[in-house]
Amino acid sequence: MDEFVKSLIKNNYLLTPAAYYILVEHFKRGEFSLAELIKFAKSRRTFIIDDVIATDFLKVKGLEAPVEEKVSFISTGEVGQEVPESHEEQIIAEETQKKEQFSAEIGEEVEISGESVSVEGSSISTGTSDEMPSSSSSDVSEEGIIEEISERRSSISTGNEAQEFEVPEDVFGVIEEQQELLSNGNGEENNNGETVVLTKYGLPMVYGPEEIIEEKEYSVYEDFIIEPNPNFTYAQIEPDYEVKFDVRHVKLKPPKPKNANGKEGEIIVEAYASLFRSRLKKLRRILRENPEIKTVVDIAKLKYVKGDEEVTIIGLVNDKRETNKGLIFEIEDQTGRVKVFLPKDSEDYRDAFKVLPDAVVAFKGFYSKKGIFFANKFYLPDVPLYRKQKPPLEEKVYAILISDIHVGSREFCEKAFMKFLEWLNGHVETKEEEEIVSRTKYLIIAGDVVDGIGVYPGQYSDLIIPDIFDQYEALANLLANVPKHITMFIGPGNHDAARPAIPQPEFYEEYAKPIYKLKNAVIISNPAVIRLHGRDFLIAHGRGIEDVVSFVPGLTHHKPGLPMVELLKMRHLAPTFGGKVPIAPDPEDLLVIEEVPDLVQMGHVHVYDAVVYRGIQLVNSATWQAQTEFQKMVNIVPTPGKVPVVDVESAKVVKVLDFSRWC
Repeated sequence: MDEFVKSLIKNNYLLTPAAYYILVEHFKRGEFSLAELIKFAKSRRTFIIDDVIATDFLKVKGLEAPVEEKVSFISTGEVGQEVPESHEEQIIAEETQKKEQFSAEIGEEVEISGESVSVEGSSISTGTSDEMPSSSSSDVSEEGIIEEISERRSSISTGNEAQEFEVPEDVFGVIEEQQELLSNGNGEENNNGETVVLTKYGLPMVYGPEEIIEEKEYSVYEDFIIEPNPNFTYAQIEPDYEVKFDVRHVKLKPPKPKNANGKEGEIIVEAYASLFRSRLKKLRRILRENPEIKTVVDIAKLKYVKGDEEVTIIGLVNDKRETNKGLIFEIEDQTGRVKVFLPKDSEDYRDAFKVLPDAVVAFKGFYSKKGIFFANKFYLPDVPLYRKQKPPLEEKVYAILISDIHVGSREFCEKAFMKFLEWLNGHVETKEEEEIVSRTKYLIIAGDVVDGIGVYPGQYSDLIIPDIFDQYEALANLLANVPKHITMFIGPGNHDAARPAIPQPEFYEEYAKPIYKLKNAVIISNPAVIRLHGRDFLIAHGRGIEDVVSFVPGLTHHKPGLPMVELLKMRHLAPTFGGKVPIAPDPEDLLVIEEVPDLVQMGHVHVYDAVVYRGIQLVNSATWQAQTEFQKMVNIVPTPGKVPVVDVESAKVVKVLDFSRWC
C-alpha cells in the first residue's frame, strides 16, 4: 500500500481512489504535508477524504487538481456501471442501508505507487506477499469500500494464498451510525440511551449518560511572542560545534538470509547475534586498553591452560546469581561459555554485584579442570582515572541542559517554561544571571519534547493537546522565542514521534516538521555526541536508568546520578536485552560509549541530579512536567523547572536555575 494512504489510515482517515489521484502527485512533490491535509479534513468534520475535499484543499493551497475526469470504481450492483465520485456519501448511505454489495468494477486495474491492483469480485491481488488488513467494526480501511458486505465474507489474495474472514455482525450498524452522524451532527442518543458524539477528528465516540466528554479546546501558542529586553546586550561569541556522532550517519548492513527460504524470524535472530558480537568486539578492545589486563584467552581455549597459570577472560554476562560464598556468573564469548566464581571476600565483589545482564566484563583467575573459572579479580570497561587536560578557551561560554518538556500534557508547566524563555531573552534578575545569559550559546534538549499520543493506556485524559501534530506545532511556537544566536540541539525520547526502540535515529519528520523548520535548531539522534569548543557532550534520553534501578538494590529514580555512573562504568547506555528498555535489532551496537566524553546528559526520570565521576560531569536534566497520576502510583517525585547551566570550558555545572515557583 502507498505510504501516503498508510499514513492517513494510521490517523483514522480514509482516502477515496479519486481523491488519491488528485492529491498524490502534489504530496510527492512536497507541496503540502500530511498534517495540513488532516487539519483541513478535521475542519470539514469528516474522516473520509473524497474528491470534493481534495479539490477544495488544493484550492486553499493554491494548487490545481488534475484535468482528467475523476470517477469512482464503486459499483451500485450492476457490473460495469461507473458512478461520479462527487455522490460518494449519498451512495454509501444508500448502499449501507440496503446492505448491498460494495465491489470494484470487474477487470478494472488501478495503478497505486507503481503496483497493479486487479480487482475481481471480492478478491484483491497485489502480486506481493504482504498481508492486507481485515475489516472490523471500528476500523474502515481503503480496501473496505470494495468488500462484499452483502455476503458478509471476503477473500483477499496476497499473491501467495487466499485468506477468508467473517465480516462482524455489527459492521452495518457502525457504518450507518457514522453516516448518520456525518449528516445530522453530534449529541444524538441511540436506542441504548447512550450519547454518540462526533469528535473533531471526524470519528464517532459513544458515551454513557454520565460519560459525555466535551471536545477539548486548546492553544498551540501561535500568538506567544517574547520581546527581547531592549537594554540587554549579548556577548559576540563565534559558534564552534560539531555533531561528532549521530546514529543516522552510521551505515548499517542488515543481515541476509542464508537462502531464499529463510524466515523473517531467522533474520531478526541473526541481527541480534550480530549486535552482541559488535558489542563484545568494541568493549573487548576497551578492556584490553587497561594495563592491568594481560594474558587474555578465549573461553574455548581454557582447557589448554595449565591449572596454576593465571589468565584473563572477557565475555558477556549471560547469568548472575548470589550464593552464601560468592557470586556465580555464566560468561560467554564467540568461542564458548564458562561458569565463573567470585568469592565474597574479593575487593571487587561490590562492583561485580551491580553489573547488569548482557554487560561485557573481564575476570582474572585460574581455570579448574572441572569446568569452573575461579576469579580473584573483576574488571569493568569503565573510564580511565586520568585524562589529558584540554586547552582553555579564550572566552567564557555556557550551555543550558534541559529535557522532558512534555508539551501537550495537562501537567506541562507552561508558565514556568515561558518564564525560562523570557530569561533567555534577557529578562533577568541578577548580575550573575545577566553574565550567564549574555554568554549562553547552546541549548541542549534531551528528548520527550512533547507528551505524545497513546504512549500509555488512558493517556488521552492526561492530555490538554490531544493531537500529535499540534503538540509539535505548539513546541515549535514556544522554541521560536529562543534567541537566534543560541543553537538548539533537539533529540527524541520515548514519548516522541520516533522509533520506540533505541537507538532512535531522529523524529519522524512527517509529524515533527515544525521543529525541523526552526532555523537555529539542529536535530540529533538518541544517543548523540556533540563537540562544543573541543569538549564532547554525550546526549541520551536515559531509558537505561530504568534497568539499572530494577537490577541493582539501593539505587532509585530519586537519585539518577548514581545509576548513570553504573552505566558509564559499563560503557553502555542500555546493556540489558529483554528488560524494560526496547533495543532495536541493528547489526551494530550503537549504544556502546566508545570514546570517553567530558559530559553525559540524560533525562527521562524527571528528577534533577548532577554528579562527577572520574572528572566526567553526569547530569540528569529534570523536566517541565509536574507530577502525573502515574508518577504518584510509582512514587516518582519530579523536580520540574530545574535548569542546569554548564561552563563549556570545564564541562561542569556552575549554576542551577529554579523556575519551579511558576510550575
